Amino acid sequence: MNKLFALLTGILVISAVLAAARYSISGPSQNSASVRSRFLGTWKLVSTEDKLKDGTVRPHQGFGPHGTGYLMYEPDGHMCAVMTNPDRPRWDAPPTAAQKVAAMDGLAAYCGRFEIDEPRAYRFEGNRLIFSSQATREDKPDVVRWSVVWEKVR
Repeated sequence: MNKLFALLTGILVISAVLAAARYSISGPSQNSASVRSRFLGTWKLVSTEDKLKDGTVRPHQGFGPHGTGYLMYEPDGHMCAVMTNPDRPRWDAPPTAAQKVAAMDGLAAYCGRFEIDEPRAYRFEGNRLIFSSQATREDKPDVVRWSVVWEKVR
């Protein structure tokens, strides 16, 4: 059950990132086309962070402290994202069922279309794109806020 929970949590995090990207515009002073152009390109995962009720912070548990990933937005309206936990156990030859489950527990991926048409919880800081919001998931009651930081690949 914990493995399934971890997988679902990973999917929820990346879904939140993608939902924020899908419905984003940073303010009335910027038009949708200029905001959209800032999203376009390839972004590399810098960090994930959960802020807990007691004030401490931790990396998102599904991806760990060394999480890796890429987020890509194309001008034609398509996007793709993947986040992984590189610290998952290495596979035997052949891999065990537990190793296969561990690999999926530390993976979240999505590809599809995106639109930018409404305010959401993101901001640009230099060459970084930061998604952040108050946590609303009841499955992680100790988390009050989450953030995912991406850096533009040059």
